[in-house]
Amino acid sequence: MSPYRLLIVLLIGFGAVPLAGPVALAAEAVRFTAAGVQPSPLKRRMQRMLGEEAKPSPGIALRGRLFRPPTGPGPNPGLVLLHGCFGITPAIEDWAARFADWGYATLLVDSYGPRRHRPSCLRYDDLETIDQTFDGLGALQYLAGRPDVDGGRVGLVGWSVGGSKVLAALNRIGVHNLYAEKFRLGVAFYPYCLAASGPFIGPLLLLAGADDDWTPPRHCRRLAARNADSDHPPDLRVYPAAHFFDDPDVGPARLRPEIENREKTPSRGVTWGYSAAADEAARADVRAFLRRWLPP
Repeated sequence: MSPYRLLIVLLIGFGAVPLAGPVALAAEAVRFTAAGVQPSPLKRRMQRMLGEEAKPSPGIALRGRLFRPPTGPGPNPGLVLLHGCFGITPAIEDWAARFADWGYATLLVDSYGPRRHRPSCLRYDDLETIDQTFDGLGALQYLAGRPDVDGGRVGLVGWSVGGSKVLAALNRIGVHNLYAEKFRLGVAFYPYCLAASGPFIGPLLLLAGADDDWTPPRHCRRLAARNADSDHPPDLRVYPAAHFFDDPDVGPARLRPEIENREKTPSRGVTWGYSAAADEAARADVRAFLRRWLPP
């Protein structure tokens, strides 16, 4: 068990009491709401005709875990974390604790639990049922309202389908235009870059596996090339690894023939696998990226 996972277990067992040692932080259960859906222009016009003001639909009630950095009351920069199709995994919890140890108020969002959605990576219907973009924006609004967080310096980090939502939340022509709060930057682990266009409103780090046959890095290369001359060209890092390369619990790389895969004909078969070398390289690249664009 890594020191970060051991710390999380101890914090849960002892009521989130900060511990002494190399990592001194507390994880607090918090509740907030997803960003409300703004009314369409047509609905606004219809409501004005009735002498009324169209109001946004309230977002769903969510929950998360806030990892506070050991750097004091702040205000500290923040990070919002969006999980992948497996839900909140021990590997993502490790990242949350690591980010906090680096000096970031880190909010790990649970998009599945409040919706009673069973984590599943088997079919695209399972992946596309929930739009985590509004969850991330709601988490941003929550952090921006806290006195211990610098609301103008909050980044978004996501894994797999959550990584794809990072691209959506930072796309210049996107839903973020409906809200006052903006993410400062994004970090996307093995996202599906085919569905993204850009340009983006802030620095963006893309982390991909060269052997990923589910969200192939070629789509991210094209995305980076299309936005090379933009204000924020994506920073793409490709490692000799497969999907979920930073999650030890998926085990060595192997083909999962039962998983739906639009990148293949017939559309079945996905290679997943952990790579210690890629995991270590990603940690170094992410920390350097954050230090450059969102220093604690």
